Amino acid sequence: MLPIAIESVLRQEVDFPIEIVIGEDCSKDETASIARAYQQKYPNVIRLNVNETNQGCQSNTYQTLNNCKGKYTAWLDADDFWTDPRKLARQVAALEADPTLMICCHYVRWVTPQGEVRRSQYPDLPPGRYGIEDILRKCLIATPSAMFRTGIHRLLPLWYLRRDAPLSDWPLWVMAAQQGDILLLGADMADYVLAPNSELTAKGDLHWYATDARFYDCIEPHIPEALRPLLRAERGKRYENMMFALCDQERFAEARWAALRAFVAPGLTVDLKRKSRVALSGMVRNLRAIAKPIR
Repeated sequence: MLPIAIESVLRQEVDFPIEIVIGEDCSKDETASIARAYQQKYPNVIRLNVNETNQGCQSNTYQTLNNCKGKYTAWLDADDFWTDPRKLARQVAALEADPTLMICCHYVRWVTPQGEVRRSQYPDLPPGRYGIEDILRKCLIATPSAMFRTGIHRLLPLWYLRRDAPLSDWPLWVMAAQQGDILLLGADMADYVLAPNSELTAKGDLHWYATDARFYDCIEPHIPEALRPLLRAERGKRYENMMFALCDQERFAEARWAALRAFVAPGLTVDLKRKSRVALSGMVRNLRAIAKPIR
């Protein structure tokens, strides 16, 4: 898919210079040779950041962002592609017009490699301005839609560079949103491709609930104290979702652990009425499964 991604950048209609910085992290497919071929064809536009040993997703992302020299950086993974030739021009105009914005994004479609549309619009929010509280509630920025002020990656905490760090994009958006706002444009200008081996399609909802919860654990020390109750409440919701998903899979010991984490995540005394309803619902599911007749 890398050629499609690169071609979608080369088709951009702009009145300013652009560069394409490709981070190659010892891919096992033809990515490296494809990237080198394009670099030889467009030596004044494309630069390669090639790792001799595998660095992992987050470290490779950081290194690639560190090699970007323009005023603004737009993120595009190799599986995805831009569908509107005016995408970069529109986003640059928006960021130039308002210095209080840190990030400009837009709608994307979720599609299969065969072109089947699985979701016609993400995120499911109206266009407009969003802030730190919004990005803490959910990752509303699809990576192929993001343009941001170059250098915001240097706000990231050191744990981001670990191989086991949760997620590569959401930490960046949260740190950046503490410096300025996010603008969501009301236009669909990219396709996010649901490759069979992608994390989004391959690992399922339970994996994402757990990843979100771990992300909240990691990011909490890096946000203002006043926002931490919101973060803890969101973390509690992820554990609730984990509990229900585990009950559905009849993994009851793990479901009870998730229920306990859901209860304590926002604080023991926070929203007791709602948490009690959730715990009771989980208990009912557990008991119904135990009461299934054995055949």
